[in-house]
Amino acid sequence: MLLLVLGLVLCLPFAGLFLFKFYASQLVQQTEESLLTQASVLSATYAQLYKTQTGDGIPVSDKPLNVTPVFPSLSINNDSVLPPRPDAVARVNIPNSAYLEIGAQLTQIVEASQAQTLAGYRLLDAKGNVIGGSAEVGLSLAHVDEVAQAFKGETVSVARVRIREGREPFLYAFSRGTRVRVFVAMPVIVKDNIIGAVYISRTPNHIFRFLYGERFNLTKAGAFIFISTALIGLVFWRFITRPIHTLMQRTQAIGNGSRRWEPINHYGTREIENLSNSFQSLTARLQDQQDALKSYTAHVTHELKSPLTAVKGAAELLRENEMTDEQRHRFLDNIEKDTARMEELLASMRKFSLADQNASVGSSSLSGLEKEIRSSFPKLEIGMQNETFFLPVHQNTLRIILTHLLENAAQHKARTVALEVGTSTKGAWLTVSDDGAGISVGNQEKIMTPFFTTRREQGGTGMGLNIVKSTVEALGGNLSLETRGNGACFRITFDG
Repeated sequence: MLLLVLGLVLCLPFAGLFLFKFYASQLVQQTEESLLTQASVLSATYAQLYKTQTGDGIPVSDKPLNVTPVFPSLSINNDSVLPPRPDAVARVNIPNSAYLEIGAQLTQIVEASQAQTLAGYRLLDAKGNVIGGSAEVGLSLAHVDEVAQAFKGETVSVARVRIREGREPFLYAFSRGTRVRVFVAMPVIVKDNIIGAVYISRTPNHIFRFLYGERFNLTKAGAFIFISTALIGLVFWRFITRPIHTLMQRTQAIGNGSRRWEPINHYGTREIENLSNSFQSLTARLQDQQDALKSYTAHVTHELKSPLTAVKGAAELLRENEMTDEQRHRFLDNIEKDTARMEELLASMRKFSLADQNASVGSSSLSGLEKEIRSSFPKLEIGMQNETFFLPVHQNTLRIILTHLLENAAQHKARTVALEVGTSTKGAWLTVSDDGAGISVGNQEKIMTPFFTTRREQGGTGMGLNIVKSTVEALGGNLSLETRGNGACFRITFDG
């Protein structure tokens, strides 16, 4: 994709080839404008010389004409380019001496200017005979369409197919302007009578001549475009493509079983750095969940094995006929007790597996749950501080967290529990402290482990704190144990 974009950038300058037609039309109109200017000057000179030769002027046409300004309007599309100009033919009559003298004088002028203007000049008398110019003197052009229209009082500009000697260069096929020649026929008017015409032609400049003249500047521009494109490609590769490929390699390595995320040496941009950090955080979380799942599976297998073994042994003993009613009832009680243990373990496992789903972001406060939790734990004296402060957690999720922590406090013979909410620069926090038996130093590192409990004989599953921990971490927070003189204190922090 990057190579495609860079290729398009390099091709943009060549898209200018499609503008050749438009630019060629502009060059044709520039040539037309130049010819109109020269024709108007020669026409005025022609008229002045005619007045000098003939006095006040001899009427040649009895039809008065009105002259209007003309502007360049040629376009070199397929419909506007005419066939090559017809060849001159022999004249019918000989012009009078006045025209011959005018032709001779004007010929000197046009020959002097032709070397610089590169135009072809034809000076015609009132009958269309060529009386002076750069070629075809003594012949007639009265049969040419634009000349005939000029003798009707119109200034006519046409584009005709250019007759080229030799083979046309290949590049000229890209520009139609290299294959046309512009012709301008302008009447010469004296006292509203047409006494002659000026007929001028020239091949317009074309794009390739311009490009050749600007070849050094175009070479510099091409080098600049190439270097700029290379620099753009280098920047993209250095700051975007290479870091993204590195990220792909890291994620593929993790997917193939790698246990470690290798940091990227160069991130390129802040956005890619944030993306890499997100991948690293997600990878660490997935690995933690995988480790937790393995540990969880091992603990579940171990915890269910004991009651299942007891139930199986009791069932085998019950098959024996030589058993008193007292023994049979004792074994049935054991089966019922072990079954209840397994049901409690399965319920805790289900709560643990739904911890992520139960973790809902929202907004709630202790005051919204005060009545409910006091009624649920009537034996606990619950105190609240800053109970109206809002925590970034849904009320249902906060209920699950408090229920497990308060049950844990009640099971460890606590009488009072203090709930306190506060905020810091890192975010909101909640502490739950009690005056119960507390947690021994040796068990403080184990209490977050699934199925670890000191109340196994009383039916404890060791999943309560782990469910709270999983729920809080799913919210992006953290559960920690704080050291106190007596009792236990758990602190929950929510990222701001």
